Amino acid sequence: MWLFKQANLDVVVLEVGLGGRLDATNIVDADVAVITSIALDHTDWLGPDRESIGREKAGIFRAEKLAIVGEPEMPATIADVAQETGALLRRLGVDWRYEATATHWVFTDGDGTLAGLPLPQVPQPNAATALAALRASGLNIDEQAIRDGIAQATLPGRFQIVSESPRVIFDVAHNPHAAEYLTGRLKTLPKRGRVLAVIGMLHDKDIAGTLAWLKSVVDDWYCAPLEGPRGATAEQLLEHLGKGNVYDSVAQAWQAAIDAAQPEDTVLVCGSFHTVAHVMEVIDAGRIGGE
Repeated sequence: MWLFKQANLDVVVLEVGLGGRLDATNIVDADVAVITSIALDHTDWLGPDRESIGREKAGIFRAEKLAIVGEPEMPATIADVAQETGALLRRLGVDWRYEATATHWVFTDGDGTLAGLPLPQVPQPNAATALAALRASGLNIDEQAIRDGIAQATLPGRFQIVSESPRVIFDVAHNPHAAEYLTGRLKTLPKRGRVLAVIGMLHDKDIAGTLAWLKSVVDDWYCAPLEGPRGATAEQLLEHLGKGNVYDSVAQAWQAAIDAAQPEDTVLVCGSFHTVAHVMEVIDAGRIGGE
């Protein structure tokens, strides 16, 4: 906080690390609190269901301050916390909405409509939620700057296409909610060749639920263990897949997938931040196949 103050910033965006109510970022009384989505993740810490998780996330709400919610099926606990704290709740589908086509999207809130917006490179729901927060905040941002920001914003490791021929995609999807989104994005790509997935996960994640989504779009699996007490073994992943290849490390799985891939194929690296980070390290070290 001291560094932010010294920099004399106009706007500070803080991302909650886990949940909200007990997160370190909650020492800040935010002018705008944002909840993007509610998924069953970190249940050991946040609670066993969406209602519990929603209450924890809503712990960042403040009295008479905006609370933007982009979750279309908002748990009732979020509304309860908003009422308890006196936060100014702004809900997707109630106070703001968006519609997307194959070429553009439209955003509407109480201040009007923005039409012909460029399709974002980040997840569409996240872009819309960010726009809802920006417009509700009252910040004086030029409309063209908004359009440029939507078109240019990227997030490493979130459906990040890093090369073509073969196409290589990094995505840190590690729960069913994220895997559903990833599956949908893969299906929008022009069909070509096979999809080879390099997968490594933590054993305390919903492995079965995550892989259930991805199995519909992946042709060949390259399973790798993750280090540490939370890391799932490659064999544990294979139990949920039925068939696939097992390797001793993410680096070995990555190299095998790259060696097997044809120019028209897609190599997907997913399952965990750790998995994507390992492959990024291999590439940065210049050990990518063919170099």
